[in-house]
Amino acid sequence: MSDESSAISVRRILIAANASPHSQAALTLAVRLAAAVGAEVEGLFVEDEQLLRAATLPFAAEVRTHSQPPTPLSDRRVERQLRRQAERAEAALQRTAQSLDVPHSFRIVRGPVTHELQAAAAEADLLALGKTSTESSRQRLGSTARTLLSECGSSVLVLRSSAPLTQPVLTYFDGSAASTRTLTLAAQLARHHDAGRLRVLLPARTDDAFGRLRDTVRTQYGATDTPVEVHALTPSKTDQLAALAHHTSGGLVVLPNGCAPLSTVPLQQFLYELDRPLLLVR
Repeated sequence: MSDESSAISVRRILIAANASPHSQAALTLAVRLAAAVGAEVEGLFVEDEQLLRAATLPFAAEVRTHSQPPTPLSDRRVERQLRRQAERAEAALQRTAQSLDVPHSFRIVRGPVTHELQAAAAEADLLALGKTSTESSRQRLGSTARTLLSECGSSVLVLRSSAPLTQPVLTYFDGSAASTRTLTLAAQLARHHDAGRLRVLLPARTDDAFGRLRDTVRTQYGATDTPVEVHALTPSKTDQLAALAHHTSGGLVVLPNGCAPLSTVPLQQFLYELDRPLLLVR
């Protein structure tokens, strides 16, 4: 492998901070990843200008439960709520980052949420965010996450619950430059997990093709202190990678953007079937 094809650098991680449990999970895992690769993190809280604008409408109200009457909204009330959410997010980032000695910062901006995150992500190596900004089930992928996964130029980590560090890192390698960079990052992350295991899926139609990919992986990583498992991924299993990963790995899944398994099903369906933290490497 050439140095160019295997080089990957994650030095700055941007965290999309909000009040949802999904965002808190993304914050926790992003800080752990930063500790693993020696990166710094920045939390970004976006005050949604569309929400603030809607709060000025005369009929705007907040509906909590069916048993409680709607509460009239105002822009001042929404601003106070957003300020409290930002304060909680900043405190969570500070607490988590300090516990792992990770350099961190936090800032607040106002504007369209997706636009602001996309602009800030252009200056970062990785963007971490929750699947949705609400407390929805694993079935839903929020519109912000959906747009950023498809349009963001940096790598993206998306999840609804944090990955346990006792599980192996699962990745995919087909011999391409993109999958080589992905494998390099996955191996780096696996070394910092408690279990320290890396599981690599190799797409191969023949035994010879599988052997070549297996030898490449073992040549590059067989001498490290990270146990590496290689498994054949047949064409039929490629179409079912999300479900396969869900049942065989409880930890982080690291995939190169545009790899074959991601081209067979819509991303929302893939994430629903996977139900694991996904790091999409670009």
